Amino acid sequence: MTFKKAEGKIKKIIANRHFQKYEKYVSLILWLAAIYYLSSKSLNIFVATDIWEFIIRKIAHMFEFAVLTYLIFRILSQTERRHVYWNLFWSFAFTVMCAISDEYHQSFIAGRTGTYRDVIIDSVGGLVALWLIYLHWWHKKSKN
Repeated sequence: MTFKKAEGKIKKIIANRHFQKYEKYVSLILWLAAIYYLSSKSLNIFVATDIWEFIIRKIAHMFEFAVLTYLIFRILSQTERRHVYWNLFWSFAFTVMCAISDEYHQSFIAGRTGTYRDVIIDSVGGLVALWLIYLHWWHKKSKN
């Protein structure tokens, strides 16, 4: 299959109204699956040998949960037509619950431990996403 044909098929799929309706849910489910798949891996392949590697891993944790917060907010803002604060609160609450369950899940994996420190780091990633979402919303509101 040539690149042009593949590109045409992808555009056709993206333009499909059923795809557009469920894309937000599918992306959230895939992102959650990726988080839990990565947390099920033994720590031996992720061992940090120096402080910079440790910092990069923790920033990656923050990024994972920031994206999760954004994906949840997208769904809530589409389905729950309430004030933006309501959607921000519930997207953060769901992110924290996912962070807690992720650390609990890690406590059953050989070579991994579930720590409250990682829940806090994941939650900070969610807070950064909330802050960026709020700034975007406030900027759009102030333009009008």
